[in-house]
Amino acid sequence: MEHDYEAAIGRLNELQDRFVPDPEKPKRAIRSYDVAEILEAVRRESRLERIVEKPKTDVGAIRSRKNGNKFYLERNFNQALTFYNQSLCNAESGSEQLGIGYGNRSAVLFEQGDYELALYSINLAKKNNYPERLMAKLLAREANCKQRIADGYSKGTVPGQQMGINVDTNPRIPFLAKGIGMSYDAKFGRGLIAEKDFNPGDVICDEPNELCGIEPNLLYSSCSQCSSESMQMLIPCPTCPYAMFCSEKCRELNWKLYHRFECAVASKMFIASFVTIAAHPRLFFYGLTQFGDDLQAMMDFYESEVSPEFNPLEIDFANLDRMEVFKAYHNIKPALNPGKSNENKFVACVHYLAYLQHPLVRSIISTSAQRRFFLRAMLAYNDVVTSTAKSVTNLEDHNTTLVTPVVSLCNHSCDPNANTIVHYGRTKMVLLRPVRKGEQIFTSYAPAWWDLDSKENKKDILNFNCQCVVCDRESTASREWRSMLKRPFPKHAAKNLLTLRAVVNHENSNVAARVIALQQFFKRFSALHPHEALGPCLERYCLLLNNCTYTEDEALLRARLQAEFVEQ
Repeated sequence: MEHDYEAAIGRLNELQDRFVPDPEKPKRAIRSYDVAEILEAVRRESRLERIVEKPKTDVGAIRSRKNGNKFYLERNFNQALTFYNQSLCNAESGSEQLGIGYGNRSAVLFEQGDYELALYSINLAKKNNYPERLMAKLLAREANCKQRIADGYSKGTVPGQQMGINVDTNPRIPFLAKGIGMSYDAKFGRGLIAEKDFNPGDVICDEPNELCGIEPNLLYSSCSQCSSESMQMLIPCPTCPYAMFCSEKCRELNWKLYHRFECAVASKMFIASFVTIAAHPRLFFYGLTQFGDDLQAMMDFYESEVSPEFNPLEIDFANLDRMEVFKAYHNIKPALNPGKSNENKFVACVHYLAYLQHPLVRSIISTSAQRRFFLRAMLAYNDVVTSTAKSVTNLEDHNTTLVTPVVSLCNHSCDPNANTIVHYGRTKMVLLRPVRKGEQIFTSYAPAWWDLDSKENKKDILNFNCQCVVCDRESTASREWRSMLKRPFPKHAAKNLLTLRAVVNHENSNVAARVIALQQFFKRFSALHPHEALGPCLERYCLLLNNCTYTEDEALLRARLQAEFVEQ
């Protein structure tokens, strides 16, 4: 048996390099491999089945906490929070190390001025065996937090700009605007279409995230269920050291849908996550859960014909039936990228072998026919996830993969008319400019046309060749679009643009005034789109919408915590 995780990660990386071309290295010819070849190589050379599962130990918790203390003294608070969360993950169930970890986290949050969040961690510390010998210090910090809030030092509980859905909602889909439908055409496949006129600033979707995969670097800062980057609030899995959650609700749902299949092989999944984010096996287990772990029933359903025109908007999300959601995922017809064939096979094989080490998985997937189905489904769902998932990159370039039944319908364009924002476990869509009845709604999953400084390769990000109006250069529509970028800009519009810039850039303008000014301008001068003069304004508008969402979510969270821990 093997304890050397770094060596195991290295072996997987070497195997990946053999089967998958690295875009950073000089190109070399790599043939298309049969999945059986890749599976045998991964089975023989990765030695995943020999990896010993890492247990929770108080020794590990203390070591992580001491690392956190070092960063705390250096006032490197984000690193301190990361190590305190790692300490929480390593702490044995029922140990005082849990309470001490939460207590130390509250000290960081107090220093950051996040008094409400500090109170939340103090409450968790008291519930998790915080030692009596240290209690006086914890209670003093609790009193200081409440006093700082009473003295007006909270970061605020009132949003500067509300970012919830601000139009009538679909009664069957409470997180989607009324008047949004699904379209289908040969070029784009399924998509979202406006069934009535909408305006800039209309928040047309606010969908909860239920299926995600996160990078190992986000393990101690993101919720494993909804992807929320809420490192100040995370609680650990009580059994393994490799999962954290933003709430008890997320922890319970994650166990029901996925983690019961992951927990006993969490170390193997951690190693596998260095070569791939585990969203596609979660899609498989999401489905298996809906069939009550009846694999034969799932196999029978799998053989039924996929309907690419299946409409997820017909699901009654107000009375959620996750079987219908799974059927929506299953019926996605992926846009395949032949260049990713080896990569997808490699990823599926790694997860196939890792999951089959789990006693529960082996008890359900026990025959050779069932194992063949498992591998085939992993390959198919990897294509689905690769084709439809939204990849969210944070400021440190760490990725989260999200698959959502409604937002996933929205097609990509490098000239989007909607901005997609992922925060605190939800995905919002806000319109950037007017969308008329019958027009398709597009968002951008890669840098938009106005992001001229981006050096990112769109093909690598999108996993497909973009055929939007910007990129399909041979089409008549694209030639017309490009011809409009440099056309003369009307004098009255130029004057209004100067006024807009003055409002947006004025240091005393509040966020709401800036957002409203941009919305009014884009509504009034929608006929001028596209024009290169509008690019910087669209970029600024997207940034403002993102910031408004973040600040609103944080203000509402502080308000909730104040109501729970202060206003008693």
